[in-house]
Order: sequence, then C-alpha cells, then structure tokens
Amino acid sequence: MVKIFFFTALLITNLFSADTGKHLSPFIRVAIITEASSLSLKTSNKIYVYDIKSNQRYMLLADSKYEISAQSEEIIRVAGQNLYSPIKLVSPNGEERIKIGGHTYRGEIILHSDAKENLTIVENIPLEDYIGGVLSFEMSPKWPLEALKAQAVASRTFAIKNLRPDDLFDITSGVEKQVYKGQQKVNPRIIKAVNSTRGEVLIHKGKPFKTYFHSCCGGHTANNRVAWQETALKPLKGVKDIYCRNSKHYKWNLYISTKDLLAFIQKKGSMALRIRSMRVFKKSGSGRAISIRFSTDRKSFTAKTYDIRKYFGTTDFRSTYITRISKKKRGYKIYGRGWGHGVGMCQEGAKIMARKGRNYKRILRHYYPHAKLSNMKDLKKL
Repeated sequence: MVKIFFFTALLITNLFSADTGKHLSPFIRVAIITEASSLSLKTSNKIYVYDIKSNQRYMLLADSKYEISAQSEEIIRVAGQNLYSPIKLVSPNGEERIKIGGHTYRGEIILHSDAKENLTIVENIPLEDYIGGVLSFEMSPKWPLEALKAQAVASRTFAIKNLRPDDLFDITSGVEKQVYKGQQKVNPRIIKAVNSTRGEVLIHKGKPFKTYFHSCCGGHTANNRVAWQETALKPLKGVKDIYCRNSKHYKWNLYISTKDLLAFIQKKGSMALRIRSMRVFKKSGSGRAISIRFSTDRKSFTAKTYDIRKYFGTTDFRSTYITRISKKKRGYKIYGRGWGHGVGMCQEGAKIMARKGRNYKRILRHYYPHAKLSNMKDLKKL
C-alpha cells in the first residue's frame, strides 16, 4: 500500500500543565500512520533526523523537500542517505512540532520500517497531551464541561489499559481504538477538562479496565461479554439509559435490497438462490439482535448481526439494536436504535446528563457501575 504524506514543522506552545513541573505525565506511543511505503517531507524550519542505532544526527534544511522511504526491515532512506531503522524526527530547540497529513503532532516522531518495506510512524507523547487530542475528536469541544471531563477519564483509562511496552507501539489512532488526530482542535475547554481530571482513571477490583464508549446507546447500553465474547465485567454489564432518547442518533432505519442480502449470505456459505424472509433470531438482555435468521429456497441460514453490520457498513447500519424488520418491494427495511457498539458510556447520554447538572463522577457511576475513581499515581501496576 503506497501512501504519500506531507510533513511541515510548526511552532506550538505547551498546552497541558501535566507536562511541566514535578507531576510529569507518563508517555504513550501512538501509531499515527501504518503501511506507508514512502513519505514526502517538506520543512518550514530545520529538523534533525536521528539514526538511533548509530547515534548519528543529520540536519534537514528549512524550506526544503525530502523523500523518505523504507528500503528493508533495517534501512530507511532519507534524501538518498541510508539510515538504520528506527529514526527519530526532532527539532533543534525542542519547540517545533510536526504536521502530518494535515494534523499537528506535538510529541517526538519515530519512523520504523518492516520487511515489507513499509513505514510505521509513531508519536511518543505525554499521556495527558494525548488525552487532549483524543477528547477533541471523540466529543465536541462545545459540549458541557462535565461531559468532557467524563470522556477524559474514560479515554485515559482506556489508554493505559492498552499500554504494550514490548510492542512497537501502544495504540492505534483510528476508530478501532479511540480517534486521535493530533492537537489542532484542542481548545481551552478541552485543556480544562483534561487538567481538572489529570491522572484520574476508573478501576474495578483494583485494576483499570477497558472503558469502552460509543455515540448513542438507544436506551440501554450493551454487555461486553455478549458484544465481544470478553470476560464479563460488572462495570460493562449494561444499564438502562433514559438520557439519549432525544438524540438525533436515537433511531435509524436502513433499506437493503434482497439482492445485496443474498450476496451476503452466499459469501458466508449459504447455497440459497432466493430469500423468502428475514427476522431477528436471538436477542441479548439489552435488546440487541445477536443473530438474524434468513428463510431461503434451500434452508434457513443464520448470521451474526455483528457480521451483517460490518458487511453493510457501520455508518449506515448504525447498531445491532434492531427493533423491527419490514419486508419491502425487492428488499427489507431495518429499523433500529442507537449508534455504535453500545458498550460502556453513551456519549449522547453523558451530554444530556451534564446539561441536567450531573457532574462527571455521577456520569461515570451511571455508565460504569461498580467501578471506582482512582488516580494513576496510586496504582501499583498499570
């Protein structure tokens, strides 16, 4: 896979007080780009490139263009010069930051190459800075401060649960984990939410857990064991939620043609040539559809709702919380509630709870029952 990105050095000041003084934030390594075979770099200021293994340092001139590519698992070529992987991009004065693909990153940038001649770009950044970046994309900075604070605690807990010191990086930057695209959307309200909850995490039985969150639960959050076949946790068992009912994401519907449904079940192994009907076959305790049964010209075929949603796209097929399936001309209309996997905190519900005067601790207690608020410095081992 070939991807071209443009880098620009930027000047950005320190925003989070967690980075200074004696209360230093731990670091997290975020994979911001993967499987990039080459990079086109354009500098606006001087940048140093460090060959970490040889301890050699090279300076890239300001207002210049450079090509970076992976030559092998061990070699990265920068402007025609072969360097050992990994290499590090830093500024001479420590204040310049890097812009990658339109996003501003404030941590140190490390490039790794692999045997497939691809680059992985990792940002090593203080955890509290990372949480600010996550918060500005996972929740609107305009939302109530208490909702932002609840999201900060949830995102921080999720991040430290994903620390993997023996791997190349700790966490990716997409929706498969939590969205992170640098610092450009961070504003004073985001900074306040992060700094006022600095170091705070949720724990269960003395340990952090995966504090999942999603856009809208549709009236009841989901059980993590049912959703992903994980070990059941009391904080993720699922709760009734009245707060998101007026959200624009609370209800949805989607028409899918019989032809497309037939293609799906055939891909999953059905020998059917015609679908006679479809219905919800099995539901979870939260009301979500676990499986869908198709009546066909051969025999009944049952598919996991999770697979159907993934196949037709999670933007249109918004959740597995299906309330009705109606047969239409040449297809079926599916009616549902909520948006996302449904496990953990409902962001739309958190917003309304905050507007009604609930503080962030109350919000977290509602969506993560049996969890306790703690501080990272009090944890013996993350």
